[in-house]
Amino acid sequence: MEDEWLGRAQAAIGNIAIELTSPFAIAEVRALCANGFDAPRPDSVLARWESRQPGSRAGDDRYRWEISHKRCRPGAHVPAEKDWRRFRPDLPRDGDRIELSLSLPISLVEQASYLDGLAEGPEDALGTAARARTLLAESEPLMRRDLAASIAALNPWVDTFTLLCLAKHERALRRFGPLALAIATTYAFLADRGAVFGWRHPFYEKPLVSATAQLAAGLVRLGVELARVGGLVRHVRAAQEAHGGWGDPHGLDDKYGPQELLTTVVCADLLARVDPTFEPEVALRWVASQQSPSGFFIAHGPELVWLTGEIIDLARDAKRPFAERFSFPHVAALNVDRKTGLPFYAYFDDLARLYEELPGVAQAPTELAFIDLAGFRAFNTKHGQDMGDLVLAAFASTLAHVSGARAIRDGGDEFLVVGAPLREGLAKDLDALRWAWPAEFRRRFARAEVVVPRILVAASRCGAIRACREVLGRRVGDLKARAKSPPPEGVLEVVLAAVSGASPPE
Repeated sequence: MEDEWLGRAQAAIGNIAIELTSPFAIAEVRALCANGFDAPRPDSVLARWESRQPGSRAGDDRYRWEISHKRCRPGAHVPAEKDWRRFRPDLPRDGDRIELSLSLPISLVEQASYLDGLAEGPEDALGTAARARTLLAESEPLMRRDLAASIAALNPWVDTFTLLCLAKHERALRRFGPLALAIATTYAFLADRGAVFGWRHPFYEKPLVSATAQLAAGLVRLGVELARVGGLVRHVRAAQEAHGGWGDPHGLDDKYGPQELLTTVVCADLLARVDPTFEPEVALRWVASQQSPSGFFIAHGPELVWLTGEIIDLARDAKRPFAERFSFPHVAALNVDRKTGLPFYAYFDDLARLYEELPGVAQAPTELAFIDLAGFRAFNTKHGQDMGDLVLAAFASTLAHVSGARAIRDGGDEFLVVGAPLREGLAKDLDALRWAWPAEFRRRFARAEVVVPRILVAASRCGAIRACREVLGRRVGDLKARAKSPPPEGVLEVVLAAVSGASPPE
């Protein structure tokens, strides 16, 4: 019974008819695909956009798709415009500008991600990849200009919502990462009191849980200013209303809240990914109570398919174990080791700080592995540094596929694997990896002498992984002395009581 609302939401998405020039068209395409429904083919999407000519670079028609419904008719699934709601009192009163606060960041991020995916795909008889690259080259400078408006920090909710949209899409983040970083660092500096505060009536000098959650989610996904995240998350957690939702209290009337749907979805999604003590079901029950008779969820009006898709994704994720839905911080390009494709040790330091600061995470159990490659120095000397670098890259690629964990290059031929909070079974997974590695090594390098892993695994509290790494770093010397010539499958040892208060891994 409790999932009936979810079925109604999915059915509602399956019945939509997409207008390809709509600002929410690609978000609707993504929602159809994510829920197993047929969506317009890329060729038809590109052809529709190619049939239109952009107008003035400063006009509403500056893209080949619309940025609001000012100049196009909404689809039949969209409520009549007279029924659209001004869902926040700090948004403009003008209906077109209210829609733009949602439609512009959603549209730019979705369209950019869609085109980027097509542009990087294989070329076909229809020239899809080349056509996507042409459209992307035309629109990207304007996208950058529009997204950069949020760096000016004129409206905390609008700006942090733009940050959230960017941070949720890896392809958009690759293209617009510096802009997202600028928005994030600007608001992280302004959130020195543990929350983002409003700057205008009716929220002047009042903490905004909406913008605070959007900022925290953005910082985690970008992997920056992580020292701020713990305080932001604590503010969001404390602001949950008794019935399960969130909103920005303003003292006017109850037309806007106190619980507001979009803010509740953002807050619940954040906590579901970073706080193992949070129970998403409580928030989802309130969200379900806001479902419209059509099956959709609506904040303003025209974004209903996008928002319904986000809620379905949240409900699905909430059913997964926390270790699987935990959001590891994004690995910025500057933190990526070119030889292995893994993050540097500096990333481990940032991750340790995040584990220490997040409420609910610091005391949660996890597992940590310290690995070095036996025989690597001799292999490097015999076959040359270039071949040695290929071995490092191959082993790093294998480590990177361990689910629910983050592999890190500690330095030289040494690696770390950090489990997500509440993750179990890291020793078992790495044991399977070491047994599979000799065959993979010979397949890639056709050498008789296999460079093999020596692995130490220990349980730890999340908040103590820095100390745990120090213990394992010292003990790996003992392992090297005892396993100077390990067998072809390498060795794995479980370290008992590496950190006080942690149970040994199985």
